[in-house]
Amino acid sequence: MTKPFRGIFAIALTPFDSEGNLLWDDFERECDFIARSGAHGFVWPVMASEFTVLSYPERMEGMRRAVDAVAGRIPVVLGVADTTQDAAVRLAAEAGRVGADAVIAMPPWHVKMADNDAIVAYYRALAEAAGIPVFVQNCDPPLGSALSAPFLAELCREIPLVQYAKEEKRPIGHSVSELIAAGDDNLKGVFSGASCYWLISEHKRGAAGNMPGCFIPDVDARIWDLLEAGKEAEAREVHKAKMVLETAVQGMPPRMGKKMVLVRRGVFSEAAGRYGKNTPLDEIELAELEYAIECVAPYFSV
Repeated sequence: MTKPFRGIFAIALTPFDSEGNLLWDDFERECDFIARSGAHGFVWPVMASEFTVLSYPERMEGMRRAVDAVAGRIPVVLGVADTTQDAAVRLAAEAGRVGADAVIAMPPWHVKMADNDAIVAYYRALAEAAGIPVFVQNCDPPLGSALSAPFLAELCREIPLVQYAKEEKRPIGHSVSELIAAGDDNLKGVFSGASCYWLISEHKRGAAGNMPGCFIPDVDARIWDLLEAGKEAEAREVHKAKMVLETAVQGMPPRMGKKMVLVRRGVFSEAAGRYGKNTPLDEIELAELEYAIECVAPYFSV
């Protein structure tokens, strides 16, 4: 991939059964779903993927399967953050080996690095191991390290392969603008997150794209494409419908709403997480979910 990364880079959720087993067939079906959806890139595993509950062998296996299933249709960005620099470097090397187009990582998320020099060394090691562009994922604690905009911009100047950021510090819009202003040509793009809630205003701020958790990647991509074409009024109509569904799933037990949408769309065979309590949706929630899906279904393309 030689063009700058831009657009909706959909984050794959991780499918589990009720016993906590990773469902590889569902995962590969999801990879294909994202690649066919109109999304402009694929990302896995990061926070929306429940990456902290995945084993090291699962992450290595998932990297290979993701690249194979996407099969070059869109760029693949693989998450390599871990609790130690050594583990993250090994994951970054594997991402480069299996053919990823970029990697994404926050600094080690359990015990934080003590100073900026350590963080620079960390990202330099990731870049050298992967040999492909690096996204810095920047979010607030407890997982994130909330790096400053001037420091992020300097990272891109010091390390040529550190070229992109996913900016998620609150307030996200202000943080996106601050980082774009602090950067130069060494920072090739600032992406945001938060499920594309503020995608329209972020596009106006100059964001290069968004990385939302995957369950309606075709809808998110449609909004982005309309914005790129200068059709803001149409983009807002699609976004209104999207937010009916987003609001519905936010009020449901953790993980269950979005995964149930993927079940309804024929991507996942069941909706479950790992380790946490899998509280099933009740009759009222299921009815709300069906109503919300009907609102946004006209914009589905896969």
